[in-house]
Amino acid sequence: MKNQLKYALLLLLSLQLLWACGDDEPLCEDTLWYEDTDADGLGNPAISKTACEQPTGYVDNSLDNDDTSPYVVNEVDETLFITTDGNVTINRVPCTLSDGTETECFEIVSKHTPTDHQMGPWCPEHISDGPEDGGLWMDNGVLYDVDGPFIENLAVFYNDTSWKMHDANGNVYRFTTQQECEQGADPNIEDQYMNMCAQCLPSWVNAQERYLIPVRPTIQANSTTLGDGPTLDQAGVSYGPLVRGLAFNGVRFDHPADVNTILAGYQIAPVDDAGGHVNNRLGYHYHGDMGLTTRIAQADGHAPMIGYALDGHGLYAQYDVNGNEPTDLDECRGHYDEIRGYHYHVMPLENNEILECYHGAWAE
Repeated sequence: MKNQLKYALLLLLSLQLLWACGDDEPLCEDTLWYEDTDADGLGNPAISKTACEQPTGYVDNSLDNDDTSPYVVNEVDETLFITTDGNVTINRVPCTLSDGTETECFEIVSKHTPTDHQMGPWCPEHISDGPEDGGLWMDNGVLYDVDGPFIENLAVFYNDTSWKMHDANGNVYRFTTQQECEQGADPNIEDQYMNMCAQCLPSWVNAQERYLIPVRPTIQANSTTLGDGPTLDQAGVSYGPLVRGLAFNGVRFDHPADVNTILAGYQIAPVDDAGGHVNNRLGYHYHGDMGLTTRIAQADGHAPMIGYALDGHGLYAQYDVNGNEPTDLDECRGHYDEIRGYHYHVMPLENNEILECYHGAWAE
């Protein structure tokens, strides 16, 4: 009887211990917190403390360059976009950003048809044509005028006698129909489209694309590498958007052109003097900034604003009014000032790239 009573007491004690353990909350893990004196949501990297729960006046990032004044965040100004020509429409919609934030975005629908500059020309008609009759070709960080002599001397330029982009009378082989545009621009190019100057005309493509840009941009602790397209991206690697941003005329600043794939088909695909050309799906788009799109001058002589990145931060030209480039750009070509907040400065067209990464979250 005594043994039975002892076992019952032990069982009761064990059950009480189990119940007590079940009520315990999991142990809190220590986190490094950074002081946020100016209450702008960004922490001072020089002052931190470790705590289980967030202390008052501290945040979980160390992104503040100056903790004595609030971090300037400029919301996207949708009125800067050209909407009077009917090629761009803008609405405000709910959206989810790449970091999971539920917020509002501007939904921008664009026909990719600029009215603030002329599109083209791209390919000259004859090997006697001058630079005004053709566009620009970018190769190995250099821009070349695609005039008649450039077409005539491609075999010498590329040290390959297989190049011959003109007939015996000097007429340049180039896309002249929508069908040639659609079939000749395929990466798996057919022989009949080799040695052709690849130009698609805007009238051949009825494009309309939808873009989301967060109304209020955010800054992330780590940058995100942007995608370069299916023929350039590495398999298994996570990338950000292919689109770098939008000009104020609604035309997209696109990912790099795959020059090697184009050259493999004995083609060139020139851009015009604005840095844009047409493909058979997206229509007209830019691969660089050449100063012909709408620009917003800055009162302090800073480089003009040319559009917005898809993470909501402003896109600015490479150089200021004195021809100088900022010396404090980060790996995404961004920096901060108290007028514009965090913003980007684009690369020159000859780089075949606008930006390589974002420091903000984008809408997915």
